[in-house]
Amino acid sequence: MADRGRCSYSRGMREHRARASGAPPARERQTRRQRAVDIVLIAVALGYAAFTVGGHASYPAIPAWYWSVDIALGVLAAASLWWAREHPVAVGALLIIPGTLSLTAGFAVIAGIYRLGSHARPRASVPLVALHIVLALPYHWVAPLPDITWLAWLVFIPLVYLLTLSFGLLSRARRQVIEGLRQAAVADRDRFTAQLSTLRRDERERIAREMHDVLAHRISLLSVHAGALEFRTRAAASPDDRPITRDEVHDASVVIRENAHLAVEDLRDLLLVLRDDSAEVSELGASRRQAQIDDVHGLVEEARRAGQHVELTVDDRAAAATRASVQRTAYRIVQEGLTNARKHAPHAPVSVDITADDGRLHVRVRNPVALGLTASEIPGFGAGLAGLTERVRIDGGSLHHGLKAGVFAIAGDLPMGEP
Repeated sequence: MADRGRCSYSRGMREHRARASGAPPARERQTRRQRAVDIVLIAVALGYAAFTVGGHASYPAIPAWYWSVDIALGVLAAASLWWAREHPVAVGALLIIPGTLSLTAGFAVIAGIYRLGSHARPRASVPLVALHIVLALPYHWVAPLPDITWLAWLVFIPLVYLLTLSFGLLSRARRQVIEGLRQAAVADRDRFTAQLSTLRRDERERIAREMHDVLAHRISLLSVHAGALEFRTRAAASPDDRPITRDEVHDASVVIRENAHLAVEDLRDLLLVLRDDSAEVSELGASRRQAQIDDVHGLVEEARRAGQHVELTVDDRAAAATRASVQRTAYRIVQEGLTNARKHAPHAPVSVDITADDGRLHVRVRNPVALGLTASEIPGFGAGLAGLTERVRIDGGSLHHGLKAGVFAIAGDLPMGEP
């Protein structure tokens, strides 16, 4: 595919350079070559007619007065070759008369038969050539040619006509095959271009989903720390409220600054993948380290520092025998679960369980939800779980999420090996 694309690009560049230099395009150059060939054929046909007239003494059966008619028919047949490409059937029908009555039209008639076979449909060319043969055979009976028997004439005329027609049909078939291959190459190139565009779009969407998950996680952490800082720095509601210390303000500010910086970096990457420059997208996708199950510990620790109560259980077999893409998906399930818990149940304990058995990886994130809570405290786009469901499906697994008995749960079931 790539070679075909490079060939097409090279051909396009040659055409561009030809136009820039003032040279005619390829189609026009081809027409000029065809016309040059037609002129050569006409010249050869006229030369053959002149050679035949020069040896008129060798044909005593042809009266002297008839030679002028013979020459006129020969010149007419030679001139008609100029239109044999565009109108092969009409020229083939016109050549019946010279082919039946004129010796000087011999080469022009053969050239016209070739053009008839190479440029007309067989259902038109084959009957027309058969008519040529039937009408040309009586010539030897009316004006016998010297040193040629009737049997030789009956074999020679059909053989020459049919052999010429066969070469014409072969040329037609070859041209159709080449045209079919050219169309197939164009179709393959278009299909390859569409496939490449789809792959690029899918890659951008994949990286964008990654960025969405990370960005939502960062913003939720920012909201939690900012909310806590706002709550602690408000005017004291009662004498029992302990005022916030400078160290606590400093620590909260550091966390907010770090997460804001990381959020900006993630947003920059997200905007980059939405551009059309596929090279930058591929470079970005290759440069970003892919998350693994072992990184879940850092994710949970970060959530704990933000004030979440998280209980983590990870099976030791989970990371050892699980392919990289599934580990990344498991990490995203935990990240989405922690983010949703911070948004919908900010003070609820969260349990994270990652287990492995029978070649399957099970990821569970659960947290209780307060009664009557129906909306998020942080505005969201609602695309996290939808994108996560699609990601799990691509990896050959299934994802279930919902609220049951006051507990919201996200449960992912993934194959540890190839799906």
